[in-house]
Amino acid sequence: MTGVLSDREETFVQAAIGALEITDGIVSGEAFPALTDDALRSVVAHRLKETGRVLLSREHHGVTGYTSGYDDDAARRMADSGIGILPEADRAVLAIALLRTVAIPRAGGQHRSTSWLSDGPGTSAAEIRSNTDNYFTREHVRFAVRRLKARRLLRSGYHGQLLPGPALLRLTEAQSTRLWEDLVLVTLPDSLWADIIRRRRDQTVPPARELQPPQEPEP
Repeated sequence: MTGVLSDREETFVQAAIGALEITDGIVSGEAFPALTDDALRSVVAHRLKETGRVLLSREHHGVTGYTSGYDDDAARRMADSGIGILPEADRAVLAIALLRTVAIPRAGGQHRSTSWLSDGPGTSAAEIRSNTDNYFTREHVRFAVRRLKARRLLRSGYHGQLLPGPALLRLTEAQSTRLWEDLVLVTLPDSLWADIIRRRRDQTVPPARELQPPQEPEP
């Protein structure tokens, strides 16, 4: 159903797309007729696809709903053009935050969530900097955290602890898998798993651009 819609159906579709694009976290399907109705939901998915976006089904805290994100081809083209690439400090801070709040607690059996959007344990800017062997200054980490919060990749939890942000729900399965692989390459660079990841990527992905030294952040 991607043809002519009634005015009422068009209103439903536009309302659903607007909510998907701007809402943090999950949009409940029950709140929007265009997400509840199979035919209208296919229209929503088609409209998103036309702009390089994709409709994603998600579950968090027992709530099942939807969000939207860039499809894999669009995300790859943007990255190849240097669009949306995080600065080195931001990438390092995000990687350490995800290791401390998701990967390590999951490996230790502290939670069994399969989502990046973990509710704890959290971490802090001081803990993150300590894991960089002081390669980054306090200002680098502080401003990186601020930028990552603005992009909704990090959020503040209990007592100001840093936690993964809702933007991570917008990753497709392929993008999420690549992020997990990136963490493996960072933490276990000499492992067989890391070697397999690198060889597979060498066969399918152009070499990454050389990282530039971190620049002092502006206030």
